[in-house]
Amino acid sequence: MLRILVMLSAATRMPLTDGRTRTVGFWPEEVTEPLAVFDKAGVHVTTATPDGRPAEADPAGFTPEGTGLSPDGCQALRDAVEGHRERLADPVSLQEIRGEAFDAVFVPGGYAPMIDLWCDPHCGRILADAHRAGRPVAAVCHGPAALLSCTDAQGNWLFTGYRMTSFTDAEEKDVALLDVLPWTSQQSLVRQGAHFSSGPEPWAEHLVEDRGLLTGQNPASARPLAERLLARLDGGQPPAA
Repeated sequence: MLRILVMLSAATRMPLTDGRTRTVGFWPEEVTEPLAVFDKAGVHVTTATPDGRPAEADPAGFTPEGTGLSPDGCQALRDAVEGHRERLADPVSLQEIRGEAFDAVFVPGGYAPMIDLWCDPHCGRILADAHRAGRPVAAVCHGPAALLSCTDAQGNWLFTGYRMTSFTDAEEKDVALLDVLPWTSQQSLVRQGAHFSSGPEPWAEHLVEDRGLLTGQNPASARPLAERLLARLDGGQPPAA
C-alpha cells in the first residue's frame, strides 16, 4: 500500500502590509480533491502540521466569490471538508514524522503555508529527506512556499535550479492581494533560484515536473497534480476518473 504524507499548515492569521490581518488556512479544494484521488486509489494518507495543531480551512474558500462555485457547490465543498474532519482536527506533529515511512509528500496551498511551513525546521527536514532519497514531493498553489524551508547544512536551497510553479503574481493581482502581501510565492521561489513557469493564462491548470518535484499553479491544478503524483508512484498513467 502506498503511503503519502499530506503536510498542512496550522496558521490561521496573516498580517498584511496595510495593517489589516487576513484569516487564512488551507484552500478547501486543494485538500478535498487530492484526498478524493488518494482515497479512491487506496492510498494510506497521514496528515501532519507543525506541533500537531488542527488544520483550518480558509473561509474564503467556501464562498462563490473565492471559488467561482454556486452556493450549492460551496456547501458541497463544506461537506467534503467535514468528511475529513478527523484527519484535519487531529493531525500528527511534523516533529514526529519520519520521512522514510512515506512514499511521497503532498503539500496543499492556501496562504497558511506562507506563515509557518516556509520556515518550519521539521518541514525542511522532511522535504530534505525526501529530496535525498528520491521520493516525490508535490505541492500546489501556495504549497510550494513550504519548499523554502528545505536547505542543506550550509543554508543552500536544495531546489535551486529546479523548474516549478506556484500561485502567480498575476493571480495575486486578480484577488487584490499583490500589493498588500508581505511576500509572494512566485517572487520568493525565483529569488532562491527556481526556474519559474506559469500557465498560458491565470487560473488555468498548469503542472510542472522536474526530477522528484511536482508542482501545480492554482486550485484548478490540485486534482491533476494528485493524479500525476500517483502516476509517478505507480510508474504508469494517471488513474481513471
